[in-house]
Amino acid sequence: MDSGTDYTDVPFEELLAAVLRADGRYAEVFREHVTRLGGVMQEGLLTAALDRCRGGVPGEEDEMWQRIAELYRRMMSRLDRRPSPTGAAEHAGPMLAGGTVEAVEAVAGRADVTPGDDEANAVPPPAADRTVEPPRPDADAWLVPESRPVAPEIRETGEQVRRAIEQVFVEFADAAEVRRWTGGRPGHSGTELVDRWRAFHLHLLRLPPALEAFWAARMRAVAPPHWLEPADSWQRVPAPATVPGRILVPACGRYPGVLADPRAPKPDGVAVTLNGNEPGYDLVVGLAHQMSWLAQADESAHSARTWQLTPLRDPHENVGYADLLAERLAKFGRAVAWREREGCVLRAAQLAEALRLVVHHPLVAPDSWWHRLRDETVRFVRDVGAEHAPRVVITEIAGRYAEAKKNGLTEGRDDVRLTSQPEQDGMVLDCLRPHLRGPDIGDKPGRVVYGATH
Repeated sequence: MDSGTDYTDVPFEELLAAVLRADGRYAEVFREHVTRLGGVMQEGLLTAALDRCRGGVPGEEDEMWQRIAELYRRMMSRLDRRPSPTGAAEHAGPMLAGGTVEAVEAVAGRADVTPGDDEANAVPPPAADRTVEPPRPDADAWLVPESRPVAPEIRETGEQVRRAIEQVFVEFADAAEVRRWTGGRPGHSGTELVDRWRAFHLHLLRLPPALEAFWAARMRAVAPPHWLEPADSWQRVPAPATVPGRILVPACGRYPGVLADPRAPKPDGVAVTLNGNEPGYDLVVGLAHQMSWLAQADESAHSARTWQLTPLRDPHENVGYADLLAERLAKFGRAVAWREREGCVLRAAQLAEALRLVVHHPLVAPDSWWHRLRDETVRFVRDVGAEHAPRVVITEIAGRYAEAKKNGLTEGRDDVRLTSQPEQDGMVLDCLRPHLRGPDIGDKPGRVVYGATH
């Protein structure tokens, strides 16, 4: 053994990356053990995520599990992005001197390489030519019409990335807790990677936060990091200022991602009928843009315009929803401009209903991204009421459906009935429009989605 080599000051990630890229029987044995450890960590992360969904893990442990998730991601990125044996043989050399372009910034002066970046799979140039950067592989570059030719070694790397992503799709679709919130086995329409990628991330927005975090980390472990970083080319959908911005769908190859951004310009699009002076303007405009985007992008989204759910992928239904939303926005804007007081609250409730008409079946999980977004609509109505007509009583309908009808909170004529679990039989599952009571407007029934077992 060479006693003249001292690795005590070498960062841990650099040592791990070097060993995982090494050749030989013992290196392979080590990789097998690391793979098993990764499996144990993945199982623990999933168990913790499910426990958090059920309220079984104390909140003080969240940070620990987040660190474990990040450690798991980094470990698996090393295993998933090892070079092929041929490439390793051709470029054999001192592993810590220049071959480990996958490690952290300290490796061979490559400060531009982030841990797990798929650029690490490209063949490193000779030491004298360090200024020449290898091409960045695209997992689906060859799927884009008239795309540039892809070198064989880059195509191989892209295919490895694609296979790893496809494996996550399979695991996601087979997970029982995922099927609970998505209904059946989540499908991914289309044959292109980008279609399945979009469907996967739209499904994530419907899950409980802990479950969403687990599967997002699972995908981060295999996807190229530069896909997940917002860029200038990304689509930016206006978001409510009260809701933190977030990535809705990351980029996929050359297809740009979608970012919910409170700072995105708001005057254009669905909310063009508002003039900016209405109460809760930023909130309602952000909600209108978000729901309009969801109606067009998510093939599992439905419209509750009538007493039954209709898929919004139906072009007629999609246009009908867009027209209804524009109409409700305009009526709300006029009511505020004409200072109708209680009329403002009535129009705000009707606008909130239009925003909440975009639903999923089964309904999204409590505390999921879309559920939190829908909750903002009720806050919007209450804010309008507090400013224009404080005497109007606003009731968000919940509890037993029969009692709500008996008390006149809803008429039942256009309520939506969904087949549900036995424990949800006869319960109000979602309030599409709150009940209003005021001196001038009288009683204005609300509208709900309720559950039944048959």
